[in-house]
Amino acid sequence: MNETKRPNGSSAMPTMNRRSLMLGAAGLALGATAFGAYRPALAQSKPSKLTVIGDTAPWKGTIIQDAIPAFTRETGIEVEYVQLPNEPMVTRARAELTGGGTTSFDVVQMGASMIGWMHPYMADVNELMKTAGGRYAADFGMDEFSPASIDLASYDGVQRGIPYRSTTYILHYRKDLLEAAGIAQPPRTFAEYREAARRLTEAGAPNRYGVGICARQGGAIVDHFGPYLLSSGGGFYDLAKRDIWINNENSVAALDYVAGLINTDKSIPPDALTWEWDEIIANAQNDRYAMGLVLNASATPINKAEASRTRGLWAYSTVPGAQSAADSRSSLGGWCFAVPERSANKEWAFEFVQFITSREWAKRSMEKGNASARLSVLNDPEIAGSYAWASTAAEQLKTARANPRDPNWGALEAQLRAGLSKAYLGQASAKDALDEVASGWERAMRRAG
Repeated sequence: MNETKRPNGSSAMPTMNRRSLMLGAAGLALGATAFGAYRPALAQSKPSKLTVIGDTAPWKGTIIQDAIPAFTRETGIEVEYVQLPNEPMVTRARAELTGGGTTSFDVVQMGASMIGWMHPYMADVNELMKTAGGRYAADFGMDEFSPASIDLASYDGVQRGIPYRSTTYILHYRKDLLEAAGIAQPPRTFAEYREAARRLTEAGAPNRYGVGICARQGGAIVDHFGPYLLSSGGGFYDLAKRDIWINNENSVAALDYVAGLINTDKSIPPDALTWEWDEIIANAQNDRYAMGLVLNASATPINKAEASRTRGLWAYSTVPGAQSAADSRSSLGGWCFAVPERSANKEWAFEFVQFITSREWAKRSMEKGNASARLSVLNDPEIAGSYAWASTAAEQLKTARANPRDPNWGALEAQLRAGLSKAYLGQASAKDALDEVASGWERAMRRAG
């Protein structure tokens, strides 16, 4: 991924080690002195080190480069952030959490797709709050997080983590290109979106297309389909009732619409069939599409990176609705930080979680590609002045919906990836592709009891 820059020109998103990062050593010399000004009233003895495990995505730049060294200087505690690709991270977490012993890690980066199986092993945040004695114990501001983000970090009504990153899809569009094509305002409905895509593709030929999307059969394909699915009135399933919605009339219409943009209108670059998270950003930076339903946080590297050819040209709006703007819905994802119930350092681990998710660090994290889960940050006038997408994201969060969070979602999602890919490649109609997915889901649900 291209690096972004801070307003002062310094690097904001450098390439990071994909394995284990030992951080905070530079601040250890100051630890004893600085700790004198930072004495949380924690009953637990202070450990020499805390270990965090998480994925390798670059949005943690502020945590790793800035917040961890600051925490070390203030407390004298070294923090090791072990970064692993997503699947190995989940494998390690599952092995240790289900093993019955004390975990080697004190904090885990818990994603929306993980809480379905991970929640029994995570400490209850409300219980941790009751015994917290650190600097944030009296005024952490949990009410500043969006309700959707809190729900994403909860299971069966119990909050298991504190949100750090809240991702939702919003309409990214080039205002200059829309105006040049005679379009006065961003599209509010699917019909307007399709017409704008056609005109923008025609105007940008042969290299720039109307719409960008992640259409590779991989980790991004389902989430990028989500806004179209939800805004059409479709959905995935109701696990409690064993109702499958993925092949109902609205869901089929959503897939038929996106497949039509690709195969009929040819308003999406053919190589979008190979795009995932990095490619949707890089191709926006390189002027390959004029609008798209893209992650809120992607707006920072797209619109602010010095390497971006389209820097400063993007504007933002909520996702178009199928029939009207009132139909606008978006996928909701994100990450929280959670403390294992069997961590040897629960109190200090929770102090670290509160530190990195505090108002100060939530606001600073926006510099390096994060999308804060705090509405107070997204609606902050200073943030709105620097990140034009923030207030739109706050508005979209009101109707954003998370993917299913039951323990079986990973296997079911894999089947949906294959179905979407068949439709995008023109190998099956939207109805046939989703009927096949629904049949697979029925069998999987029966096997799961």
